[in-house]
Amino acid sequence: MQKLNNSEIKVTEVISFILEQFKNEKVNHNLEVTSELILIARILHQRFKINNGLKIKEDQSVILAREEILKEIKNDEYYELIKNFIKDYRQFRDKTVN
Repeated sequence: MQKLNNSEIKVTEVISFILEQFKNEKVNHNLEVTSELILIARILHQRFKINNGLKIKEDQSVILAREEILKEIKNDEYYELIKNFIKDYRQFRDKTVN
């Protein structure tokens, strides 16, 4: 069995958390859910590699998904909620670290 690198471990942790939430909510694990999880994993893996200073070839599926999301994001009902969550999280993190 191949040993996972740091970014793969982080991605696995996030996907495991999501799967646990799906299990708790009794979300049916079908092909649609699987494709969404694959996309999330690709996005996370790419982001972690970039954050670690690695040059990567961007995944075309990630680029397309991001472009579509950016087109719709400002009209999304969760846009302000997520934006505020990220802002609050940053403030919480900064207070905790200092």
